[in-house]
Amino acid sequence: MQPEMQIESLMEAMHVAILAADYYALGQLSPALDTALANLPQHLDEKALWRLQRRAERNAISAGAAAKGVRAAIQRMKDVRQIASGLVTYDENGQRSGPSGQRELSRRL
Repeated sequence: MQPEMQIESLMEAMHVAILAADYYALGQLSPALDTALANLPQHLDEKALWRLQRRAERNAISAGAAAKGVRAAIQRMKDVRQIASGLVTYDENGQRSGPSGQRELSRRL
C-alpha cells in the first residue's frame, strides 16, 4: 500500500473513532499514524497532499467538537453536583452566584 493511502486509511479510522467517542481506538491509531507520517516521502503530488490536508482538517474539526462536548459534559456534571449539594442562587444578571454568595445568604438567614 502506498504511504499516502495508508495515512488516508488511518485518518479515516480516526475520524470514525472520534465520531464514536472511541478514545481507546484513537490511542491505538495515533502511534500508527505517527509512524506512517514519518515514512511519508518528501515529494508527493499536489492531489495527494490536498486529500491528506482535507482529511486532517476534518479530523481536527471533529476532535475539537468532541473536546467541546466533553468539556460541556464535565461542566454539566459540576452544575448537577452543585445543585444537589444545596442552595443555588442567581445574581441580578441571571448568573449563578458562587459559594461566597451562598455563605453570605446563609449568614443573613
